[in-house]
Formats: sequence, structure tokens, C-alpha cells
Amino acid sequence: MDNVSRVFSSSNEDDQLDLKKYWSIIARYKWGILGLVIALTMAAVFVVFSLQPVYKATVTLLIEQKQNKVVGDIGDWSGTDIASKEYLQTQFEIIKSRDLAERIVRELNLAAHPEFMADPAEEKSWIAEYLDWRSLLPEGHKQNPIPTDEEVFNRLVDRFMLKLTVNPVRNTQLVKISFEARDPKLTALVTNAMAKGYITGQMEVRVHLTEQAAEWLTSRLGVLKANLEAAAKRLQDYRETNSLIETGQNGGVFAIAAGQIDDINKRLVEGQFKATEISKRYGVKHPLYIQAYMEVAEAERALADAKNSAMDVGKKQFRLQELQREVETNRALYDAFFQRIKEANESLQLETSNARVVDKAITPAIPVKPRKGMIVGIVFILSAILAVGLAFLLDYLDATLKSPEDVEQKLGISMLGMVPFVNKRKGSKTAKSQGVLFLDPKEHGYAEAIRTVRTSVVLSGIDKPHRIILLTSSVPSEGKTTTSLNLAVSLAQMEKVLLIDADMRRPSIGKTLGIPTNSPGLANVVSGTAELEDCLMHLEDENIDVLTAGLIPPNPLELLSSHRFQEVVRGLLSKYDRIVIDSPPTLLVSDSLVLSKVVDAVLYVVRSDTTNHGTARGGISRLRSANAPLIGVVLNKVNMKRAAKYYGAYSGYYNYGYHAYGYTNKVGENENS
Repeated sequence: MDNVSRVFSSSNEDDQLDLKKYWSIIARYKWGILGLVIALTMAAVFVVFSLQPVYKATVTLLIEQKQNKVVGDIGDWSGTDIASKEYLQTQFEIIKSRDLAERIVRELNLAAHPEFMADPAEEKSWIAEYLDWRSLLPEGHKQNPIPTDEEVFNRLVDRFMLKLTVNPVRNTQLVKISFEARDPKLTALVTNAMAKGYITGQMEVRVHLTEQAAEWLTSRLGVLKANLEAAAKRLQDYRETNSLIETGQNGGVFAIAAGQIDDINKRLVEGQFKATEISKRYGVKHPLYIQAYMEVAEAERALADAKNSAMDVGKKQFRLQELQREVETNRALYDAFFQRIKEANESLQLETSNARVVDKAITPAIPVKPRKGMIVGIVFILSAILAVGLAFLLDYLDATLKSPEDVEQKLGISMLGMVPFVNKRKGSKTAKSQGVLFLDPKEHGYAEAIRTVRTSVVLSGIDKPHRIILLTSSVPSEGKTTTSLNLAVSLAQMEKVLLIDADMRRPSIGKTLGIPTNSPGLANVVSGTAELEDCLMHLEDENIDVLTAGLIPPNPLELLSSHRFQEVVRGLLSKYDRIVIDSPPTLLVSDSLVLSKVVDAVLYVVRSDTTNHGTARGGISRLRSANAPLIGVVLNKVNMKRAAKYYGAYSGYYNYGYHAYGYTNKVGENENS
């Protein structure tokens, strides 16, 4: 459980540090972020308020799901019933059709309206003109074809349709037609014209279909009439040819033949019955039987003839009925088509539309575009995101060293202390007062930071004291000379200290302390042109001895690498507890590498927010290659207020030393980055 607790505790601390780091980045670039946000937002405000307002009007249509039939049961000549969704979707597409748009453009004469008079295809910005490849051609090869009237009209319709929207209302038969334009009156005019044009167009289509149906019915009626007349004539001719007389009884002529057969059958039966009676009474040879037998034979012959005649009559009767049915069918069709023609003609006057206006469009009073508040708000949010993103990008690209964390992670070496940046005060008249800040009663924070560096140096040499201390940097202007001077003054409060200016190429300690430039110094002692006692200068207020660079030699590196220089340094160790040496930058010359051979500790001075970590790594790498006794880095010229705000966890020791004893900045002091 303890291990789990430690893991979660470590995770929470890492998250907290990450959040603090992110917040510190934002806080560091807050003015840049704020400036970019304000600039972009103000630009958006100017752009938005310079745009012309766009108005929008909407008309609502109710579209019926079905169309009325033109002619009853014979057929729907204007179209079949369609499923409601497919039908409504079809109507929506008709409203959005180019044909209807062209009709409205012509009807309203929009080509003469100011909003549509300018053809954007003919207007080019200077950017488009510059990027036009045809502008690279010689004058004789440039072609600017003049658009035809049809092309101009098509472009006008395209622009019109871009401003038009058709949106069906979900789960209803309603559809909303909207139009956007800079002229509010035009929006209402166009939307109402669209609704009226759609309704009128649908009625025209239906009337046209009805007229076509009526024309077809009329043409078909003539054919049916001719067919009826032909069928009636064929019936009459058949009757006359076969001498058929319609009796009006059920069965017609066929009933007559059937009656004759019944009579003959009746006589035949009676004759057979009579012949049988006579044969029983008188015998078959009696004259009465012979007469009766002959009557029966005659009846049988008559029955056979009657049956043959009846079969022929049946055939005629079937044909007659067939012709009669044909006549009746043609008459029924003729009557039906005649009735439908009458209905179609009546429907032309009673035709109604399948759509009606539910809400008429009115002239809008409030524009819908641009939505100024929303646009400005979005730009504000996006600009804030962009600014914060740029801040993180700049922080990622920023390779300078700012905090102890940067020093330890990027340089791989411990930090001995952070020294604040102090601006030169206007009231100071001497360079010495500007350089020896450790003793300035107004610079308590700086003095405390130097004490921290002094403590780190002393503690790092507990077992073997660092008696000779070398200070160097990567490049000039990182503050190593001022740091060397003030570190020597701070050490002098406890020990006897000597400050040596070994930067013989650009010596600055003598100038800072107000020592004459022609005074003898280290170069004179090493070259033997002056005695050591004549070159040493004691500063009473600072309680240190100073050995300036002296006369600048033509070959400083040879002078510093000589045995004579080493003998001079060893001789000085017998007189002083500590020797602080200011040396040239490591990356410019090799003097510091040579000097590192005779010292006990090397302090590497890095300027905060200025020195690139790659540059510092290069200088440290050179020292390590020379086996220099490098003990740590002094992060110099740090904006302590910002460090306390952004890197509070690492500047706590400074805050403690600066504020715990009641020290505060006074009016007139200036600390900045």
C-alpha cells in the first residue's frame, strides 16, 4: 500500500508540476497573448461591421400528398398515386429546380436589380489578376472572350440559386422557401414569387395534362363511334341476309324452330300410339293401321327435317347474339368516353392546386448575416486558442535557460544559485557603484543571491576547500565579471580574498572599479616588467585586493599557459585564503581552458533568457574535455519577480532571503527582464 501511495503521490505531483508549467508559460507570454487576442478581435470587429447586412425572408407552403384524378375510373391521366414521402420529396426537388428559378428571374427582371447587376465572374481582385496565368502571355495572345447573353443569364441564375434554400419541415407536409439578399424587400418579393410560381406551375402542368387527356379522349371517341356504327350495320345486314325476324320473345328465331319440333314430336307420339291401338284391334294389315303407319313415318321425316332446320337456326342465332353484344360493347364504350370528355372539360374550370401558402413572407427588419456578436465571439475564442498555442510553440522553440530545471535538464549540471537582474540606476555616477552591488544597501535581493552562490561554493569544497575559483561563460555580456567581483566581495567578509582579472583580451574589472587603465597588473607581473607588490591594489570598502589585467599582451594565451603564471598563482596562495579569477568566454578563446589547469573550482555563468542551452552545452563540453573542475552553474540576470511567479518552486530560496527579513522594492528601483 505504501508503494501504491507513493506512486499516486508522485503522479499527482507530476500533474501539478505540468499544470504549473503550462500556466507559467501562459503567464510569461500573457501580454503577447492579450495583444494578439485584442488585435485579432478588433480586426474582426472592423471587418464584421464593414460588411453589408444580409436579410432573409421565408414563405411556408403546404403540399398535399395526392393529386386529384382527371377522369374517374378509366384511368388517372395526370399520374398515379405516389407514396407520400417520395411524392413530397419530388415536389421539394421541383421547387429547387433550375426551371422554376429561371422563371422567377425572368418574371422579376432580376438582371436589372442592383444586387444582381454586377457579374462576379467579370470582377477580379488584384490577387486574382496577379495570379491569372494569362497575364503572363504577350498582349497579342491574351484572350478575354465576351460572354454571350445566355452565359450571363446562366451566371445570374446560378447566383440566384445560391441565395435560395428549400427546407422541408420534418414529419410534415410543409416546406419553407427562403431567400437571402442585401435588399430586405427583395427577399420577401422573391420568396412569395417562388411560392406563387410553384403553385401556378403545378396548376399549368395539371391543366396541360387534362387538356391532353381531353384531346386523346376526343380523338378516341371518333374511333369508338365508327366502331359502333360498323357493328350495328353488320348486325342489320346479317338479319336481312338470313331473313331473321326478332319476335321479342326470349330466344328469338331459335324459339320458333323449337316450337315446331315440339309440335312434330307431339304428332309423332300420337301417331305411334294410334298405330299401336289399331294393330292390336285390327292387325297390321288393316287399312287403318297402314294409314296410321304412314302418318307416323311422315311425322318422323318431318321431325328430322325440323331438327336439321333448328340446328341451322341455332347457328344463326349465335352469330346474331355475337353481333348484338359487339354493338352493345361499342355503345357502352362510346357512352363512357363521351361522359369522361364532359367531365374533363368541366375539370378545366374547376382545377385546384395541390399546394397553398400557409405563411406568407414579409419584409425582414433584422439581418441574419453577419451575426456580428457570434463572429466576434468565435474570433475571440479562436484567437485566444491561437495565441496560447503560439505561446507554447515559442516556449518549445525557446532554447534559452530560464530556471534551475532548465539548467539541470538541458546542461546536466547542478546550479549554484540564481542572481537577479538589476538595472543601472540613474542616480549612480560611478562605474564602481554599478559593479559592486553586494554592498549596496538598496540591493538586498542581489546580495542575498550572491551569498547563496558563496554558500554553494564553500559547501561544495568542505573536505577540500576551493581556494582558487575561476569564473567563465559561453559568450560575452553574460555578467561573469560582475559576478566575479561581487562573489569576491562576499567571500572577503570571512576571508582574505584576491580578485584577478585574467581576461587580457577585454579586461573590465579595472574599469568597473575605477582603476586607471595604465596601471600595472597580471601581465606585467608574469612578464617580469613589474613587481607583484606594485600591481596589487587594495580596496578598503570592499576589503579585497585586486590584480588587474595590466598591459594587454599580444599573446595572452601563451602568457597564461606559461610556468611563470603558475608560479605567480602559487605564490599568491601563500598570501590569500581565496583567489577569484575572471576569465574570457570559453567558446571564443581557449584562455579559460588553460586557466582551469591551475584552479580548484570553475563556475560557469549563464545569462537567463538569453543564453541558448546549446551554446552553454558547447562551452561546458569544452571545459569537461579539458578535465576542468567544474562545480556548477550560476544563472545570472534573472528576473526574480517573474521567476517567483513562473518558477516559484525554484526561486523559493530567493524569495525567502529577499522577503523573509522584510526587504521590499522601493520606488525608483527597476528590475526587468
